[in-house]
Amino acid sequence: MLATRRLRAPSLRPTLPAARRSLDPIAIALAAVAFAGLTLAVLGPFVAPAPSASHAPPTSAPEAGDLPIIGDPIRDLTIWFSNRLSDANRAGVDSLRGRFLTPIDPLDDPLSRDLYGKILILVVPLLTAGGIMLGYLLMTARTSGEGAYTVRAVTPRFVIGAVLAILGIFLVSVLAQFVATTDVALVEVSVGRLTVGGPADWPAAGGPFLVLQQAGYDPRIGEGPGLWNTGAWLSAGFLSGILLTVLGMLNAMLTGVERLLIAIAPICLAAYALPATQRVANLWLKVLGAVLAVRFAWSLLFVFFSLQAAEHIDPSGAPIAAGDVRTMLGIAVGAAGLMIGVTLVTVPLALLSPGPLRTER
Repeated sequence: MLATRRLRAPSLRPTLPAARRSLDPIAIALAAVAFAGLTLAVLGPFVAPAPSASHAPPTSAPEAGDLPIIGDPIRDLTIWFSNRLSDANRAGVDSLRGRFLTPIDPLDDPLSRDLYGKILILVVPLLTAGGIMLGYLLMTARTSGEGAYTVRAVTPRFVIGAVLAILGIFLVSVLAQFVATTDVALVEVSVGRLTVGGPADWPAAGGPFLVLQQAGYDPRIGEGPGLWNTGAWLSAGFLSGILLTVLGMLNAMLTGVERLLIAIAPICLAAYALPATQRVANLWLKVLGAVLAVRFAWSLLFVFFSLQAAEHIDPSGAPIAAGDVRTMLGIAVGAAGLMIGVTLVTVPLALLSPGPLRTER
């Protein structure tokens, strides 16, 4: 029994030297250094430097909400998006400067004046040839009968078409100056030049769009003068940026249509001489009237919204207060949206009107 108890199976675990069973001191040292570095990396931003008389004042503590190492990516993204909105709105308002409320005067615009002159050079020979032919028909026509009646009926139309074609540039200039003078008188009497500047600066100098050039959103700074820290700037500023972009596109479209109408004015107005082409002259006048009506409607809206924004703007040029920014953003969005809506309504109504010239069927 004793002999059998003493006989045991050999152990399968390998025997390790005593030095291998204990941890290596080098590994312990490396782990300690790594732990110390991690501790400094995490706690470093929260440790304020010791004050020193020979150095600048100590840096302030990190802002609330910062995460270790990475900071606050949401806040950084918000600041970036807000800066892009501010740049877009400022550029959108500046792109409307000058030609926003007043139509083009062809006598002051070199491009329109030169294009009109080149087209008129082509139309004058046609008018001359048509006048010679009309005079020959009058002289050879019988005193009575359908032929003489037709020639005498066309003569006044030919004279009116020739006069309109030659003097059309002065007609457009008079209409443009009338609308521009009326706009200046409306703004001067109701709002004042000190509030919104002169016609060359409209609408970027003041009025309802001034807030889009001054206000911004910055979550790093508390709410105060010139700032608005409630977050609605991101939505209202984004919406205003879209509306200003569309408004700038409409303004560019109207400017292009004005120049095109001035360039083809001699051909369109001379078309009134013949009954078959009389509708071309009437259509030209209706489109020109639609463009001028939109400019005048924009002036009325600019005056109306500038009067609403005047009480929220400091005449001395100080930044807009935080409480007034809320209202000003709503005014800016409303002004841009209503100007777009007025354009979409005014142009179809003007085109559906009968026209200023009498047409015969």
